[in-house]
Amino acid sequence: MAFSMYTTIPISNVKWDEKNFPYIIVSLPFVGFIIGLIWFLTASIFTILSIPHSIKTIIICLIPLFLSGCIHIDGYMDTCDAIFSRASLEKKYKILKDSHVGAFAVIGILILAFLAYFSIYEILEFEKNLVSLIFIPIFSRGVTSLFIIKTNATSKEGFIASFKRNLDNNHFFIILLILIVFFTLGYFLGVAKIIIIDIIACIIFARFCIKNLNGISGDLCGFIITTGSITAIVFLAIL
Repeated sequence: MAFSMYTTIPISNVKWDEKNFPYIIVSLPFVGFIIGLIWFLTASIFTILSIPHSIKTIIICLIPLFLSGCIHIDGYMDTCDAIFSRASLEKKYKILKDSHVGAFAVIGILILAFLAYFSIYEILEFEKNLVSLIFIPIFSRGVTSLFIIKTNATSKEGFIASFKRNLDNNHFFIILLILIVFFTLGYFLGVAKIIIIDIIACIIFARFCIKNLNGISGDLCGFIITTGSITAIVFLAIL
């Protein structure tokens, strides 16, 4: 159910059962792991191909977008429009539901595109540790899933509200244990700094969103995942 909903990876014979909705959230780190693994393997292959760096960079930037079906970018853009409108809380909620693209969404996606392109270019140019690409999607989704459990939904409708009905501290600690296991693996692979930066960025942006919109929603989750990931990528290029 999690892979069918949050990736474009073909999944057959998916049985949708509301009883299993909480485990979609628990499964998000594993969704991130598969996306990250494909991202890492593809990037590694492209590093040995004799094609221009600019082409390699564009393709590597697009891989996680294609694998996620751009669902998180959509949430990121909607959230940019809502938060930076500086409107009332009620107006912000209306903007989140509005299918039109506003000026702040355009500005946000341009900033994201520039940061992603130049960061990935630098990562390839200076041969940074591409193993980080496996872990960035894991922790951006994992930390976001923890906030889903602990934060009130902005609406009683929608998938987040449906998922939250049966989520409890047991699910929280399961996710936390999964992230600890992945962090331990990342530590031995030499990417602990990037993981920590990813975690901190997700926490900061999550608190920023929750403060501005008084809760969490699917769009806000997309914003947190996207901003946490791009922050980690930028620091991977810098460090």
